[in-house]
Amino acid sequence: MYKRLLEFLRPYIGRLGIAMVCMVILAATTAGMAWLLQPALDQALSGKTKYIYYIPIAVIALYIVKGAAYFGQAYLMGWIGQRVIYDLRNQIYGRLTTQSLNFFAHRKTGELLARISYDVTLVQSAVSTSVTALMRDTMTIIFLIGVIFYQDWMLALIAMAVFPIIIYPILRFGRKMRSATYDGQVVMGEMSSLIEETVGGIRVVKAFGMEEYERKRFRDLIGGFMKHQMRIFKVNAMSFPIMELVAGFGIAGVLFYGGLRVAAGEATAGTLMSFLAAVIMLYEPVKRLSGANNQIQQGLAAAERIFDILDEEIIVRDAEDAKVLSSFQHVVSFEDVGLCYAGAEKSVLSNINLEVKAGQVVALIGRSGAGKSSLANLVPRFMDVTEGRVLLDGHDVRELTQKSLREQVALVTQDVILFNDTVLNNIAYGHEAIDRERVEAIAKAANAHEFIMKLPKGYETMVGERGVILSGGQRQRLSLARALLKDAPILILDEATSSLDTESEQLVQQAIDRLMTGRTVLVIAHRLSTIRHADCIVVLDDGGIAQMGRHEELLQQGGLYAELYHMQFESKIS
Repeated sequence: MYKRLLEFLRPYIGRLGIAMVCMVILAATTAGMAWLLQPALDQALSGKTKYIYYIPIAVIALYIVKGAAYFGQAYLMGWIGQRVIYDLRNQIYGRLTTQSLNFFAHRKTGELLARISYDVTLVQSAVSTSVTALMRDTMTIIFLIGVIFYQDWMLALIAMAVFPIIIYPILRFGRKMRSATYDGQVVMGEMSSLIEETVGGIRVVKAFGMEEYERKRFRDLIGGFMKHQMRIFKVNAMSFPIMELVAGFGIAGVLFYGGLRVAAGEATAGTLMSFLAAVIMLYEPVKRLSGANNQIQQGLAAAERIFDILDEEIIVRDAEDAKVLSSFQHVVSFEDVGLCYAGAEKSVLSNINLEVKAGQVVALIGRSGAGKSSLANLVPRFMDVTEGRVLLDGHDVRELTQKSLREQVALVTQDVILFNDTVLNNIAYGHEAIDRERVEAIAKAANAHEFIMKLPKGYETMVGERGVILSGGQRQRLSLARALLKDAPILILDEATSSLDTESEQLVQQAIDRLMTGRTVLVIAHRLSTIRHADCIVVLDDGGIAQMGRHEELLQQGGLYAELYHMQFESKIS
């Protein structure tokens, strides 16, 4: 997995190479400082003043080079880290927007947001900050080992005797860190989901007096997150003293053996002090490797969740030889269509055979859960059939490019989606060049122009998240204007008036009538009075077609349609 993460560094190999050169220089200057201590102390103690002037100049020169090298590697690795974040987030977002509707059916919005924000940041540390520390400290260790072996190989062996002991806590703490981080990220995703749900449904929360209940749920989640964070802090806090203790044993061994050699006249005090400084410098990057490993393990825990998104199979994708549908002209056909959602035992649709000819208005009705929206979603290929096929002018939709297919379809739903943008941009969504006059003409046709002009900035008014400043009827009319401007030959109306008041419904229905003119229309209807004049009414029941015909014919037949119609008619009278 870490190898896969490092693949994100490949495009920036040139800058990474320059950063590594800077790290080599940085490591060499660090070792050079330890090496300079021996002549500095020996010459000063011997009273030779000539070197007293040269050595400080050499020290200043080394620090200048060291500072420049540090800046170079820090800036370049910081830039690479940010580019990795940029690339990762683009990949995740691209994957999300490519997925079919099935993917989002079992995913929480807040949990996806946590992965693209919090998790990616942890991965960035693993592939930039930690890589920097690993490379820089490893090079520093190599140079310092060279210095201590050059000075006294026996003392060097004593100093390095503790190295095998250091490896165990590094590996053990790393595993604990990865586990704690993964658990914390799961809780972070749940927390983001809860916030998103609470803010989105705040009116319901307040209406039912559930503020304290939601606060308790949030407290429980952040309490769990705090628990996992404390596990992380515990691992970090334990790493330092254990590494210090191990290093202490090494330094004690050097002082003992080195002191005996100085006392016996086999080494100078300057040599011992220089060697001791090199050993102390050597242990510092070794101790930092533990921290770098902890960061890498955190990044790997985050990478598991990110790759879970990136590796999710895209079920709806263009075929390699996909054709471009220039225009729809004749018929939409459903041939023996069956649909079963992933993980579900029962099919949503089965054995659907239906033809919708160009210019026809076909209504889909049935009880809740009968499969009306699922059937309509197959036309723009929001999901693929599990049996049979859907055809446009004889072309299986799976053989067409998704772009050319969806250019033929306009969609208006009951749950209107508006973006936090201007009224103008919401109507002209999907159009690169905006013709203001045409947008206004379309808005008039959708009975929207009048209320738009009463808004604070007219067409330049920001509608807020999901169109929060607008009423339900106003949002629906903007949605209809957007569909009108698209001017697609096939129109899908998914219960577009079911949640509106009488006045709004009349205005929206007028706009719908204009929108339907000259188009092939699939209407998913809740209010049966709105589809009495449809060319064909398809009654769905338990995933299959129970009845099919015009309004009068179906009433005469009796059955489910008549039952639903009379239920609505009687409820209106009462």
